[in-house]
Amino acid sequence: MVCFLWIVLIIVFLVLTFKYYFGTTRWCKSTVKLNGKTALITGGNIGIGKATAIDLANRGARVIIASRNKEKAIQTIREIYEKTGNDNISFMYLDLMDLEVVRQFAKQFLKEEKRLDILINNSGIAEWAYKTIGPKTKQNYDLIFGVNHLGHFLLTYLLLDLLKKTRNSRVINISSLRNLWRRSPLKYDKGPNNDGMLYPDLSGYDTSKLANIMHSKMLSKILQGTHVTANSVHPGLVATDIIMTPLKSVLPEKLYLVFDPWFRFFSLDCTAGAQTTIFAAVDESLTTVTGKYFGHCRLAWDNKLAQDDEACQQLWDYSMKMCGLT
Repeated sequence: MVCFLWIVLIIVFLVLTFKYYFGTTRWCKSTVKLNGKTALITGGNIGIGKATAIDLANRGARVIIASRNKEKAIQTIREIYEKTGNDNISFMYLDLMDLEVVRQFAKQFLKEEKRLDILINNSGIAEWAYKTIGPKTKQNYDLIFGVNHLGHFLLTYLLLDLLKKTRNSRVINISSLRNLWRRSPLKYDKGPNNDGMLYPDLSGYDTSKLANIMHSKMLSKILQGTHVTANSVHPGLVATDIIMTPLKSVLPEKLYLVFDPWFRFFSLDCTAGAQTTIFAAVDESLTTVTGKYFGHCRLAWDNKLAQDDEACQQLWDYSMKMCGLT
């Protein structure tokens, strides 16, 4: 009997420990207002991006939602207005799978907008997209790496002058705990492979999330002295479509119905998952903090590969090449 009780206590301890580190969050405590400031959020129409957009709108910011799904974005804009009373929310079409579309977006944005205080590179896809969309981007790069890293890399680069002009602006790249899963150094063999994909080693979700952190670290160095900061964050374990969609597609319906509530117990909802993004975007203590990686509204451990300055520089150089910037 005593042995059984010890086993139960150990299980409870492990469950609560897991939930504390992965399924809980610290909340952004900043009450700063953003009136007169402009925020651009990719993928701001759903999930964590939507929760972030609601918060920034509630602070008075002009929020621009960039996504492929206009219908969903319009619905989100209506919901934001109903919740916040802020009618200064707009939609711009952006397809991160096509670098030419990214260029067109940036050109239009620079033509229409006079400032950019907060750029949140939030949009992301995971492995399920291979089945629903295909393996490659328009430019024949891995789909996930192309959307999660290259599209945002080019977008940020094209908006750098406006960010500098605005001053005291912030770039936030949304990474993931899965950046830790990439163990081997990035390789830059151009290929193509048998599927016609260029740079085949630069593929998959883990690699793209590592690249988000490395991108932020290089930006922080390049932007020194410009009053623009660049940081990356992980939202924690969040029940978003990136996780739930593939699970629903592979699990039998009855098993998914059992699994779903358990997973949601251990994970965060989108509002909680957005807190670290919001923290990085608005907290007054981070005005000059740059090149850091945050989770649960505090500094977090990142992949050792992201701590290699030479590797970060190499990724930057190849990203410039892949985006046609050199």
